[in-house]
Amino acid sequence: MTLSLDLILVPQGPEYQAVQRAKLPIPIIAIPAGLTAVEAALKRGLQPPRDRHSRVLVLGLGGSLSPNLVPGDVVLCHTCINGQGDQQQGDRHLLDQLQQIYDNSQQPLAYQAAYSSDRIIHRAQDKQHLAQTTAAAVVEMEGWAIWQQYPQAAMIRVISDDCHHDLPDISQAIAPNGKLNPLALTHAFLKQPAAAMRLIQGSLTGLRQLTQTAHQLTPHLTP
Repeated sequence: MTLSLDLILVPQGPEYQAVQRAKLPIPIIAIPAGLTAVEAALKRGLQPPRDRHSRVLVLGLGGSLSPNLVPGDVVLCHTCINGQGDQQQGDRHLLDQLQQIYDNSQQPLAYQAAYSSDRIIHRAQDKQHLAQTTAAAVVEMEGWAIWQQYPQAAMIRVISDDCHHDLPDISQAIAPNGKLNPLALTHAFLKQPAAAMRLIQGSLTGLRQLTQTAHQLTPHLTP
């Protein structure tokens, strides 16, 4: 089965590098990390420019809001929910095609809603509250803005952190343009070393699976 895409969007940094390793036959563009930063980037326009009706796949890591999702799990997100509770549905045809690819290959794939946060959710208590109030199973930071710009979109997130443990508070380490500040990140890790180690291990697991996910999609993709 083939899947026709115009564009793959991936958060810049390690996630983008992980997807690049698969050498996909579709243009891959790195986007800033974070809802505000990606909204600003999309308003300025992607380079090279892309039509609003482009068929877009978002690939990246995400946090779990569900005890059933652990680091390394792959999630096809059918809905994006924002902070006001508004919902956007992914492109039905694209979602169905992606589900069929995974069904045919007998690869595990969760099918869940995602909450697009404008900040990093680092406390397990806050994640559990979000799960109860939004019915989302994944938290991420770019999907809502991308789906607003590109209605013909779908999103796959690989889980990098569970819903049971606190993460280091790295909110001060992400600049308004979505780039990481290494010094601020190190400071946050030193303040919470056990949480930092969990985050690093989960992220490495997620990044390995993200590369594998991109590899699995490669033979099915056509421009």
